[in-house]
Amino acid sequence: MVTSISLVNQRYKMISQYTWPNYRGSDREGCKTLLEQYGFTEDVKYGRSKVFIRSPQTIFFFEEERSKYIPGIVIFLQKVWRGALARKRYKQTLAVYTIMGCYKRYKLRHFMKDVIERFRNVRQMRDYGKNIPWPDPPKSVEQFVKDLQRVHSRWRGYMMIKGIPCEKWPEVERKCIAWEALQGRRKQWGIALLWEGNYLASTQHNASTADFTSTMNTNKFKDHWHNIVFSGLVKKINKFNKCENRAICITDLFIYKLDPKKHFKIMTHGIPIQDVTGVSVTPNTDGLVAVHLQGGNDLVFCLTGISTEYGQSRACEVVGVLSQLCYKKTRRTLKVLVNNSVHCMLGNKARSIRVEKTNAAEPFFKKEGDSLILQTPV
Repeated sequence: MVTSISLVNQRYKMISQYTWPNYRGSDREGCKTLLEQYGFTEDVKYGRSKVFIRSPQTIFFFEEERSKYIPGIVIFLQKVWRGALARKRYKQTLAVYTIMGCYKRYKLRHFMKDVIERFRNVRQMRDYGKNIPWPDPPKSVEQFVKDLQRVHSRWRGYMMIKGIPCEKWPEVERKCIAWEALQGRRKQWGIALLWEGNYLASTQHNASTADFTSTMNTNKFKDHWHNIVFSGLVKKINKFNKCENRAICITDLFIYKLDPKKHFKIMTHGIPIQDVTGVSVTPNTDGLVAVHLQGGNDLVFCLTGISTEYGQSRACEVVGVLSQLCYKKTRRTLKVLVNNSVHCMLGNKARSIRVEKTNAAEPFFKKEGDSLILQTPV
């Protein structure tokens, strides 16, 4: 049998480790290496470009050996080709993400240049850029822009209170909380008035400050509260529809009811701030406050003071104080209701309270059927 030397070398090179994958030499030498490895040297003669094989069994042997290696070679080629395709797809994906990143950075630079141009002189503006419209952000940086807007809002807030003395900051905070809780539902809420908080500790508002201070200092070590945030004289209505002169003291942990006629003696145990579920006031200038509590017995009173204007400011001050304390203790927003008729629970019975202007010298609660009327001075 006569065949080409190069054909033998190419067709059967995989059956020898010396010729696979490519023989580093001439085709004649590669063919000799294959035949010598399997002992067929005596069965062949070499011409210039042909090899003469005497026995067909030699060809049959080479074909059988080749058929054993072909499946492995096919799998190897598939693996290499799949790897090449995977690397190609990876490079294409990497290129896509690189282009996307460059485009995002371009859009962000363009957006930031627009923001810088719009907010360049906000420090000299009266509202520090509050009414400046923000440009439309790219979708990929919407969360970043929201954070940026919060930073601007915090900076505006700092610039607005920077000129206020530090000792006034708690008062400003309570006024902001009260304004947000009331949401414009009460026009005269005392924003221009001084919110002192602990009025009963001042001789200007309480002639018996020593009794009040002594009582609260004693209770402070018993109930382990830290500071008083509000105190004042009130007209209180109880579940028996009885109206009495009382005092209210709100600390950072409890609400206390005191009797000013008995040297400000604490009447019952303190009401935990966590038990407060809401507060109701009217949209008018009276000092009616209903503190809604768990258990069906709300705390209802009308703030009294040295003047009508003074009493007006403290009703909303109570709203600000309770909203602030409830959020700090329970991390929830206190529900604030503003209605002409205040609804509450006294002794597990529903009551509605409306306000009437009279010539009375001081506020007074009066029962009328199943309802109550608060008579306030004109």
